[in-house]
Amino acid sequence: MGFLDTLFGGGAEKDAANQNRTLLSDYLGKGTTALDNAYGTSTGALNKAYGSLSDLAGKYGQGTDLYLNALGVNGADAAKTAQSSFTNNPGYDAAVTAGLDAINRRRAAGGMLDSGNADLDALTFGQNLQNQQYGGWLDRLSGLVSPELSATTAGAGVQQSLSDLAQTDATNRIGLYGNYTSGNMSANNAEAAGKAQGAKNLLGGALSLAQLGLTAGGVGGFGSGGLSSMKVGNQTFPMYR
Repeated sequence: MGFLDTLFGGGAEKDAANQNRTLLSDYLGKGTTALDNAYGTSTGALNKAYGSLSDLAGKYGQGTDLYLNALGVNGADAAKTAQSSFTNNPGYDAAVTAGLDAINRRRAAGGMLDSGNADLDALTFGQNLQNQQYGGWLDRLSGLVSPELSATTAGAGVQQSLSDLAQTDATNRIGLYGNYTSGNMSANNAEAAGKAQGAKNLLGGALSLAQLGLTAGGVGGFGSGGLSSMKVGNQTFPMYR
């Protein structure tokens, strides 16, 4: 850069502005990369946590669905299905078989295996056992409601965290872009100010030379009358004697 470019064209300010723009572009690129990495890592971890909680809630939900069916909440057909699930439980069959075997052994020892009382005892035992086990089965199913609710609530919390993270990321990006824009505006203003000052210097120099031509006459090739001119840098100025 020549002296005249610096003096009259705002060259120094332009160079400084261009250097600042380069730094701002680097700042924007690195800032965007950092935000992308942070957002990707955070959302990945949160989505993984949400997936685990959702799966857990689904497992508990199978039990609570069965519980509601057993209570008749979802209609008679659903209640029959739940009842069938209970009676087909291997634990239920084992308990009934063991109880009936004990009754038969006791009746056989007394010679009353084929008596009507034996059949009645077996029926009463089966009904009581079913009622007892069915109540306990319902209690166990109802115990799944709370952990399902906890897992679902935790999953909702993760979803809220994802929403908050997205909002924070947007805010950070707006701030980054704002800083980048503001920095470029400052660089543009500095360059414009340099050019304005250069124009002032140019005008001041021209006026000084014009005054010099009026007072000295003929200096720098001026004639004894009429219009002459002088070239300063890339600019040519009319001169009058």
